[in-house]
Amino acid sequence: MKALAEQKLTPLLAHVEQRSREEADIRVVMDRSDDHDKLLVKVEATIEGKMYFGDETDFTLESALIGAVDEVDKQYLKDKEKTKERDWEKNRELKRFDGGDSDTSLGA
Repeated sequence: MKALAEQKLTPLLAHVEQRSREEADIRVVMDRSDDHDKLLVKVEATIEGKMYFGDETDFTLESALIGAVDEVDKQYLKDKEKTKERDWEKNRELKRFDGGDSDTSLGA
């Protein structure tokens, strides 16, 4: 089971391999669901202080693990994209130039 989990966690490990243990942590819980016919997998990732959760229930452990990892991966990528957009907007505002307060003027 550990080898399967490590194999299926590859997308998340790509995001955290450059970070220290304090900056990134991944936790996986595998268990039987309430009806005992299915398996429940929960994945919790903490990356740069933000927590991402995914859980999936399926008949096979592999399918449940893939679903939970995909859910966490999508959350992380969406958050990363939002952060990038916010940073871009912030940098754009900093680059704006208001010519009205300048002491020097062109052509004078």
